[in-house]
Amino acid sequence: MKAAIVGGSIGGVVMVVVWCIISCFKWIGTTSHDFVARSGGARQFEYRVLASATDNFSEERVIGRGNFGVVYRGMFSNKLSSGAPSTGSDGPSYGDEVAVKKILKETRGGNLDFFTEMNTISEAKHKNLVKLKGWCCKENNRSLLDFMCWCCRKKKDDELFLVYELVPNGNLHHHLCESTQAILWATRYQIVKDIGSALVYLHHDSAPYILHRDIKPGNILLDNNFNAKLADFGLSRIGNQDNVTLMTYALGTEAYMAPECKKDGKVKFHPRSDVYSFGIVLLDIVCTGKSREQVWELYQGGNVLDAIDERLCRDDSDLTQMQMHRVAVLGLWCSLLESAKRPTIQKAMEVLARDEPFPDLNYSVNTSVPSAHHGTDTSSSDEQALVPDNS
Repeated sequence: MKAAIVGGSIGGVVMVVVWCIISCFKWIGTTSHDFVARSGGARQFEYRVLASATDNFSEERVIGRGNFGVVYRGMFSNKLSSGAPSTGSDGPSYGDEVAVKKILKETRGGNLDFFTEMNTISEAKHKNLVKLKGWCCKENNRSLLDFMCWCCRKKKDDELFLVYELVPNGNLHHHLCESTQAILWATRYQIVKDIGSALVYLHHDSAPYILHRDIKPGNILLDNNFNAKLADFGLSRIGNQDNVTLMTYALGTEAYMAPECKKDGKVKFHPRSDVYSFGIVLLDIVCTGKSREQVWELYQGGNVLDAIDERLCRDDSDLTQMQMHRVAVLGLWCSLLESAKRPTIQKAMEVLARDEPFPDLNYSVNTSVPSAHHGTDTSSSDEQALVPDNS
């Protein structure tokens, strides 16, 4: 009897030890160790560093709000500049300013968008893409009960952050639609080339190619010299080399979304879906305040220059008039309803740079055009699959 009790006690102790060991492994697997493994080597910041840099994420520090997060302006102090160990040599130093993006919990979809944005932008290296400096995971406090009852207790959401270089001059939407000081044409023309250069890199120079899927003026940031940088990769997806199209649920800003993507359920995304968005942005730049319908009607009548932003009409030099005309026509070409008739971004930028002739869009079958009422978002979950592109 005594031996049975001793044996049972030993067995119970062994079971408790085994349970603790399993709990420990599960505990580690649900903490930031998992984030480190999936971060692709990007720098990890300590939460206290970001909290200090943003005055505990003060509302006064908010500089932007997007589909997937709130962005704060931060400055590193001397005492807290080190953060977590860095994997690179470009760590923060005293006085450095950054943009800290806090990912909204209700939009994370199992952290898919967080890791998508982090891994996509950390791999992409181009002067017209916003540079990712690192990330942070703030683990919510967990009790001993959480530790021991991992199998039946729901895991609490951690808070996730992305840290970017600060692009200090706001976004293109602000300067086009809200600022009282109009951007000069020479600056707008350079912004067109900057955005095009970024997309050529994503679509043609990256292997595999990268789809941005949310190109709009609000996601185009400007530095103090009005150099443009494409931001907000939360919706981006990576293709492959085998001529396949991404099947996923439609997300993004409706006014800039290609017509073939405005469907219920899974839809096809292709580089030309980004080209459509680029085309609408071009029309915003050169014909600010006018819808695509208005620009298209004037083009059909041979009067596309009448659609030009009135604030640009004071510059009537032949070169400027030609550039504005070409950008407007390029915007219409890139935003044709039928995706097969849109140029690739590489072709579009070559035509613009070399002053090559455009096709006559009046011969296109796309006689009706989509509305461009800005600012409507469509959101849903983001399950994905890859299928052959037979279109």
